[in-house]
Amino acid sequence: MKHAFVVLNPVAGNSDVGAVRRALERHLSAAGWTYTVYETTGEESVADVVRGALDQGFDLFVAAGGDGTVSGVAGGVVRTSTPLAIVPVGTGNTLARELGVPLDVEVAVQLLVGEHAIVDIDALQVGDRFFVLNVSTGVSALTMRDTRRRDKRRLGLIAYLWTGLKTLLGLQPHRFTVVTGGRAAHFQASELTVVNSGALGDPTFRWGPQIRMDDGQIEVCTVRARNLLDYLEAAWGLLTGRQRRAPQIRCLRAGRSVTVNADEPLPVQADGEVIGQIPVEVRIVPGGIRVVVPVHSIEVSES
Repeated sequence: MKHAFVVLNPVAGNSDVGAVRRALERHLSAAGWTYTVYETTGEESVADVVRGALDQGFDLFVAAGGDGTVSGVAGGVVRTSTPLAIVPVGTGNTLARELGVPLDVEVAVQLLVGEHAIVDIDALQVGDRFFVLNVSTGVSALTMRDTRRRDKRRLGLIAYLWTGLKTLLGLQPHRFTVVTGGRAAHFQASELTVVNSGALGDPTFRWGPQIRMDDGQIEVCTVRARNLLDYLEAAWGLLTGRQRRAPQIRCLRAGRSVTVNADEPLPVQADGEVIGQIPVEVRIVPGGIRVVVPVHSIEVSES
C-alpha cells in the first residue's frame, strides 16, 4: 500500500475543490492508495507543512494548485528522494505545461497511479526558499504584485495580460547590476529574469531553445524595451523562436549563482509570487526535485 500527501489550494485559478477530491477518491483509492489532503489557507509556509510530513513515510507529495503551490511543495521535498506530482488547477500551470503533465484533473490524478516516469529537475534557491521556474524583477514582478486575486480567478491569464499592459505604459528601463563568478555586468532593461525554465507563462513563448531544467546552470535573460512597439517586437521573437534576432532580448549563462541589484527598489517575484525586493541572490540546486511526468514527455522535460 502506498501513501500520498496532497496539498490542495482551494483558491488556485478556477479550481473546483470537489472535483479534485472526487478524482483523488476515484483513482487513488481504487488503486489501493491511502492519502491525506491538506487544504492551504494562504497563511502557512507550504514548504514547512511538507517538511513536517516527510517523516510520516509518504511515498508521494502532490501539489494540486498553480505554480505557487507547486513551488511550495517542491521546496519541501527538495534534496529528498520523495517525488512530487502535479495536479494543475492554477491560472498559468506553467511547470505542468512545460513537463507535459495533463491539464485535465481526472487525467492528471490517474497519471499518479498509472504508467509514468520520474525526472530530476533543478531548483532555484533564494535564501531558505526554493522555486522551480524563474525569479524576476521588472515588468513581471510589478504585474504579479498588482494583479488582484479575484481578477485572476475570473479572467485567468487575461488578468495578467491586462495588468501587464497597464504596467508597460510609461515604464522606462532600469539599470541592473548582475554579479556572477565574481564579475559584475551592467544592463539597461525593463525586465530581468533568472531562468530555470525557458517558458514564459506558456511554453509557446520561450526565452530560448538552449535553456533546460536539468543542466545545473542558471540563465539570466533581459528585455530592454521603451515602448509598446519594442515589446511587440520582442514578443514576436519569443513566439517565433527568433530570440537572437530580437535586439531587445539578451540571455547569458550565469553558472551556479547570481546576485541582482538595480538603481532603485523593485519587487521580486518567484514562480508567480512576490517574495520581496532586490537585491536578490539566486543559487541553483542541480537535480534537486524529482517530478512525476508522462512517459512520452521525458524528452519535453529535457528540451
